[in-house]
Amino acid sequence: MSNSGFEHSTASMKPLKICFLNRSYYPDTSATGQLLTELAEDLTSIHGCDVTVVAGLPLRSKTTQYSGPRPWKVVTREEHNGVHIFRAVGTTLDPQNFLFRVLNYLTYFASSTFAALRIPRCDVVVTLTDPPIIGLVGLMMSFASGSKFIFLSEDVFPEVTVLLRKSRLATIQGLLRWITHVVIRNADAVVALGETMKNKLVMEKGADANRVAVIHNWADCSRIVPVDKINEFSLSHELVGKFVVMHSGNVGLGQQLEILIDAASELRDHPDILFLIIGDGVKRRELELAARKRGLLNIAFYPHQPKEQLHLVFGSADVFVVSLHRGLAGYIVPSKVYGILAAGRPYITIAEESCEAVLIAKQYDCGVAAEDAIDFVGKIKLLAASPDLVVRLGNNARRAALDFDRSAQVEKYFNLIAQVVCQLPARPFIPRVAKRLFDIIMSASGLLLSLPLWCIIALCIKAEDRGPVFYSQIRVGKNGNHFRNWKFRTMVSDADTRYGHKQAAANDPRITRIGRLLRSTAMDELPQLWNILKGDMSFVGPRALRPREIEVEGDGTPVDIVDVPGYELRHAVVPGLTGLAQIFANRDVRLRKKFRYDFVYIRNQSFGLDLWLFFMSFYITFTGRWERRGRKL
Repeated sequence: MSNSGFEHSTASMKPLKICFLNRSYYPDTSATGQLLTELAEDLTSIHGCDVTVVAGLPLRSKTTQYSGPRPWKVVTREEHNGVHIFRAVGTTLDPQNFLFRVLNYLTYFASSTFAALRIPRCDVVVTLTDPPIIGLVGLMMSFASGSKFIFLSEDVFPEVTVLLRKSRLATIQGLLRWITHVVIRNADAVVALGETMKNKLVMEKGADANRVAVIHNWADCSRIVPVDKINEFSLSHELVGKFVVMHSGNVGLGQQLEILIDAASELRDHPDILFLIIGDGVKRRELELAARKRGLLNIAFYPHQPKEQLHLVFGSADVFVVSLHRGLAGYIVPSKVYGILAAGRPYITIAEESCEAVLIAKQYDCGVAAEDAIDFVGKIKLLAASPDLVVRLGNNARRAALDFDRSAQVEKYFNLIAQVVCQLPARPFIPRVAKRLFDIIMSASGLLLSLPLWCIIALCIKAEDRGPVFYSQIRVGKNGNHFRNWKFRTMVSDADTRYGHKQAAANDPRITRIGRLLRSTAMDELPQLWNILKGDMSFVGPRALRPREIEVEGDGTPVDIVDVPGYELRHAVVPGLTGLAQIFANRDVRLRKKFRYDFVYIRNQSFGLDLWLFFMSFYITFTGRWERRGRKL
C-alpha cells in the first residue's frame, strides 16, 4: 500500500481516534512493547491523534517496575504521556514457562474482549500479534462499530510457533492458521516489517499485495548515538582494551545463540576478544550453563539494561551479532538491528540471505555475513584485526540508521492510518460476521476459563447419584437442521423413562439437589459453549427446541410443536443460549407466547441488541434469578 504523496491535514480534520490492541505495552521491556509505546506516544504528541491502547498488566520481571492499579477488576483505566490505557487484567506469570505464557495470553484475550466493549467508537483499530489471537478482538471491534481495521504483523503465525517448537499440536497450529487468514483477509490494511515478510503474507496467507504496507521497526537516532568506546559502562565493566562481540536483546529460541558459545570456546586463547550477552529470555539459563561447563572466561552475561543507558551499552561494543535460525526469515524480523545501526556499530549476521538484517547489511555496507560457526569465528578475527574496516562499517551503519529513524517510521504509520480512514470506502456493517466472531471469541474463552469449574460440577453430579455427568438431546437449529445439544445433567438419570418428556416446572421432582443449584445459576448450560463454538448455536437467539416436541394446553389437549403458529419462522436464525423470551418471559408461559418474543427479536436483531441481551443474561445469572418463574428483570 503506497503512502507517497498522501498528506493529512490535522487543521481541517478532527484528531484521528486510534485504538491499539497488544498485551505488551509500557512499562514492559519487550521490544514489541517498547516500540508500540513509542508509536502510540508519538502519534499523540507529534501528530495530534487521540490514542487508546488495550494492554495487559506488565509481566513479572526484575527490570519492570509498575506501580499502577491491580484491583479485582477486569479492566482498569490509566493515562501515560497522553495515551489512554485500558489495562485488561490477567495473569502475569513468568513467560519463560510455556504453560504460564499460554495462560497469560488467554486471560488477557478474555479480559481485552470485555475491555473492547467499553471503548468509545474509534476511526481505526490496530492489532499487533501479542498474543497471536488478539486480531479476532480487533476485527470484532471493527465490525461492531464500523471502524477501519489494520493488522500489524510483528510475527507470522503459526509458522513461528512451529519453527520455534513452541507448539507441535496440530490443533493449535490449525487454529492459528485459521485466525491469521481471517484477520489478514478482512483487514483494510496490513503492515509488514520488511519486504520478505510482505512476500510471505501475500504468497502464503492470501494478503492483497495492494493493501500490504512495508514499515520497518526503528531506533530513536536522537537518543541512541555513537559514543566513544571509553565510556561509563565500558569502564565499570572493564571492557576497555577488549574487542567486544555483543548480543543485546531477547535471549530466545529464534536466535542461533549457541554459536556464540562455540565461538567463545574456539577463541578462548584470544584474551583480547570478549563475548557479551545482554538481555533475558528462555535460552539464557541454558547458555550460561553451557559456558560454565566449558569453563569459558571470555563470555559474560548481563541483564536487560535501562533504556537511558543503551547508547553507552551499545557504544561499548566493537561489533554486534544478529542471528536468526534458518527458516524464520520473513516470519520474524530482528528489531535489534535498528539500535545497532543508530549506535554506529557494524554487525555480523548469521541468517539466511532473505533475512532483513542481511539485506540491510548488504544494501548499506554496514555488516558482514557468516555462513556457519567456522565462518563466524573467521569474521570475528578479521574485524578484530581490521580497526579501519570496523570504523568504515560503523559509519555506514549510522547513515543507514537515519533511513529507519523513529520519527520517519512513525510518520509512515500516521500517513497509512490517515489514508485508510480518509480514502478507503467505508466498511459495511456486517452483523452476521460480527455475531459469529463474538460467539467464537466468547465461547472459546468461556470453555478455557471454566474448565476447573467443569471438574467440580462433574464430581458433584457423580457424588450425588453416580449417574452420567452430561445429558444430550437432539435439537432443531437454523433451517430446521438437527444437532446434538449438551448440558450438565440436572435430573435423575432415568427421568425420561419414569416421567416422560415434559417441560420442567416449579418443585419438579425430577431435579436433583445439585441440579437445582446448576439451573438457578445457568451453569448446567456450560457444555453448550461447545455447541456455540461449533456454530450449531449462538449466545443470543430463539431457544433450540426438540423436534416434534409436545406441549399440553390448559385444557389438557396435547399440541405438536410444529402446529404452533410461527414455529417455522424461528428457524430463520441460529438458535441461542439466551434471548428475549428467556429474559422477559415467565418460564411457565406457553410456547405460542414465547414465540412472540422470538419474532420481536428476529425482526429487530442487531449486534448491539445481542450484546445487551448477553450482558443482561449475565446479570440475571449472577443475581440468582435464572430459574425464577416470574419476571427476572
